[in-house]
Amino acid sequence: MHRLLLVDDEPMLREELQESLEFEGYEVMTAATVEAALNLCGEADFDLVVTDLKMPHLGGLDLIRRLNDGGTAQKIIVLSGHGAESNRAEAMDLGAIACFAKPVDPDFLAEKIGEFLG
Repeated sequence: MHRLLLVDDEPMLREELQESLEFEGYEVMTAATVEAALNLCGEADFDLVVTDLKMPHLGGLDLIRRLNDGGTAQKIIVLSGHGAESNRAEAMDLGAIACFAKPVDPDFLAEKIGEFLG
């Protein structure tokens, strides 16, 4: 079973995506902040991380940088509700494997995750 980490500050979206991905057979852990996500990454290995780009304090770009700096680089999908193309491009430059606009269809996300994890 693949283990995913879902990082988003919006509780309803986080819950909706978690339920959808668990229904597809993934083990999903969630975090509402970058700090909580980093703590979870220190405690468990994840096959893939899905993170929101914009969150209070630290955002998805910060998470990618810290995972890279800590030597725990992961497959990362970025979700963005904001149209800042430069941030999306930076996420890809930092190693994100995909960037999708929010709101993201849970079935579409599950399909893409399946493709990335093989």
